[in-house]
Order: sequence, then structure tokens, then C-alpha cells
Amino acid sequence: MWAYQPAQRAIVLTSAGHEPASHTIRTMTYTLDHLINSATLPCTQCKGTMLTRPIVIDETKTIPARQCPHCDGIGQFNTVDVPALLKLVKGRKPGTLRSKRPDDSRAYYVWRMARFHGGADVTMPMTASLMVSGDPYVPMLDVVADKVAEAVYGTCRAGSSRWAAAMGYELAPEPGLPATAYPCGPVVIDSNKPYSEQLELV
Repeated sequence: MWAYQPAQRAIVLTSAGHEPASHTIRTMTYTLDHLINSATLPCTQCKGTMLTRPIVIDETKTIPARQCPHCDGIGQFNTVDVPALLKLVKGRKPGTLRSKRPDDSRAYYVWRMARFHGGADVTMPMTASLMVSGDPYVPMLDVVADKVAEAVYGTCRAGSSRWAAAMGYELAPEPGLPATAYPCGPVVIDSNKPYSEQLELV
């Protein structure tokens, strides 16, 4: 069963046969503790102004500022409701992910990144990243995705292992990972890749 334990100021997801694991998040704009305890944060693209920057074409022409497309002109994002998010990505059977892409952008990001890190689909998750552009809570979503991957697939290192090798890093192959984690292995191991992600296969 998956659970959120805010008292530990960390996201801990567990399923049958898997113990909670510690997770260290890289330092970005906010610490994980700040993200968990902030009700709202400004859009990282418009910085809370609700508008895009004017674009100067030349001395006679300027494209005026318009509503920020990343936050829909709201200027901020609400905090992540982790329990609600988990309900949107869970499959029908315990300890599984849903097979269909969630409609909610945050849930889709967590679903896709869990598949990436767990080895179900190690193609670069560009589509999911675009869906949460401007969201300051993405680092928190990354933590959730890692924990979901560990709970469902038993690892959160398959995607990074595959791409480390593709980028030329000479790392000793870690045993026991899905076949997608190794060079020349498959990149997708199921039929759940949405049509909207087909360009990631090119």
C-alpha cells in the first residue's frame, strides 16, 4: 500500500514486498521541506507576473506581453496533493500503475517519470516535462515519481542507467535492473506508451 508520511517531511511510498527508501533531492530553487510546507509558489516562467515578457523584434515592432501559457495567467501553482495524485496513477491491481496516461498534468508527469525510472519506458520523457513547465513543485513530483517507481518496479535507476551509457559515461552495469536499463536493450517493455509520446521513439 502506498502512503504519504508528512510527519517525516519526506514522501514515503511503500507496497507489498518493498521497504521505504531514503531519497536525496538535488538543490534547486526550493528545498523539499519548503515545497512540502508552501501552499502556493510563483510560476517559474513568469515569476508570478502572470504575463510573458514582451519580445522586441526591432526598433519599430514589439510583440506585447501576453497571458503566461504555463500557469494560464494565474501566476502561481498550488501545492501537490500527494494522496490525490497517487490515486490518479494507481492501477486496478495493488502495487501497479494504471495502463492509460492520466489526464491531469501532474499525475501524467509522475506516471511517466515512474515508468522511465522503473524501466517500463526509458525513452526521454520530453512530453511529460513540457506538461509541467512553469510548475515550481516539479522537484517534489520527481520525488514522488522515484518512490512510485521503487514501489512498482523495484528500482528508480533504470532510466538513468540507460542514458548514462548513451551519453558516454563509463559506468559498471548495475546487475538486476530491467533489460531496458542496459545498452542495446529494448526501450519500452509494454504496450502502454500513449500516441502523444510517439515522437520520443524517433
